[in-house]
Amino acid sequence: MSRTRYLMLPMLALLPVLGGCARTPVAVAVAPPAAPVVAAPMPRPPLNAAPTLALPQPAADGSFATPNRGLSPAATIWHLRAALNVAVLQCAKPGDPAEAGYNAFLAAHKTDLAAAFKTLEAEYRGRAGAQWQDSFDDSMTRLYNFYAQPPARAAYCAAAEPLITQAAATTAATLPAFAPGALAALDRPFTDFYAAYHGYRIELAQWKAGQAPSVPRLTVDPQIFVAGTDVTVRGRVMFAAR
Repeated sequence: MSRTRYLMLPMLALLPVLGGCARTPVAVAVAPPAAPVVAAPMPRPPLNAAPTLALPQPAADGSFATPNRGLSPAATIWHLRAALNVAVLQCAKPGDPAEAGYNAFLAAHKTDLAAAFKTLEAEYRGRAGAQWQDSFDDSMTRLYNFYAQPPARAAYCAAAEPLITQAAATTAATLPAFAPGALAALDRPFTDFYAAYHGYRIELAQWKAGQAPSVPRLTVDPQIFVAGTDVTVRGRVMFAAR
């Protein structure tokens, strides 16, 4: 009786093989440390001004109101006199050329200035009636205080110095044409300051609201942290899985 012989082949031990699977080493990019976020500093007022000044807001056209807007010819001449007077008091030392130039201006235009003052008084009487003197005094106080604003003093003195000399050289015929342009030039240091201060107020509001620009953060694509999916068995890639 013949026997049927069976050749018993050893079964492939899958578990040890699978247990010995090796992953292909994957290089993982390491992001550099994020740059520290530096808080934006609190905005500071321009020209060392106080942080809570009550200054004019810009008009619709972006300009700023001053006491020298909408003046009559007589008021323009008188306001110029006040502007140059404050400039000499604040900017010139005794004996400076500016002081001599201002005195020369007063002497050359004594009659013109007196006439401008009388006309200006009549304008106030017509507007304020019995209260004209109080109204006039209040206006002159505001005018002198306007020219005495400390933050704009340096620029104001620089603008006034050549104008004092030019004013002294004017005649009765040329003074009315000279005064408006000179007055506008003397306003400019203050309106420039107003514009800078308005910008400061905007920046301060943004800073308080957390809208001030900050240092940009470093962003990293998260895909660089995903490992490879290739699985190898005895050095050969067998399959890939997620």
